[in-house]
Amino acid sequence: MTWWLRAHAAGTSAAALVACFLLAPLLSASALPVPALFTGNAGGVSVPLLLPALPACALLYGLARPPAALHATAVRPLGQWQLAGLLGVLLVALVIGVAEAAFLDFPLALGAVRNLCGYLAAGLVAQRLWGPTYGPAVAAALPVLCGLVGNGPGGRPYWWAWPLHTETSLPAVLATALLLCAAVPSLLRPRRP
Repeated sequence: MTWWLRAHAAGTSAAALVACFLLAPLLSASALPVPALFTGNAGGVSVPLLLPALPACALLYGLARPPAALHATAVRPLGQWQLAGLLGVLLVALVIGVAEAAFLDFPLALGAVRNLCGYLAAGLVAQRLWGPTYGPAVAAALPVLCGLVGNGPGGRPYWWAWPLHTETSLPAVLATALLLCAAVPSLLRPRRP
């Protein structure tokens, strides 16, 4: 088990998750200024909604780190173990997010958990479609792309730019759930070497 944790960079992923949820309440009032390409007015993207891209990239990197031949020749079904590990990480993130929302009066924590789920799901789908190196790149590029072209008139995000929505947005929750439903089968099917 120690080899599996090291091969999948579990320490890096855990450190990134802890750093994300420690920094999110501290940076709750800050926004990253992003120029809007099509609306003409610059807007800001809340930093706590962007921070989950860091642990998502670390987790996706750790999942794709071992060679596909090791997964193809494994005795145990590694896709199920990876899915259980990711669901465990998401459950820990949800518990931390609920605790931050309740005890620290930080409502964006639930939005950060939602974005972590969405970034992971988008990266898993990208890893399945284009290869293991593209998952972290998609998870990192998604919030930047949404920040550049996702704000509509009046600075309100379009329905498809779910990383920019507030924590209570129903379209963002539905988009994240749809991405997760698309990502689970991609994780359960073994990678081809």
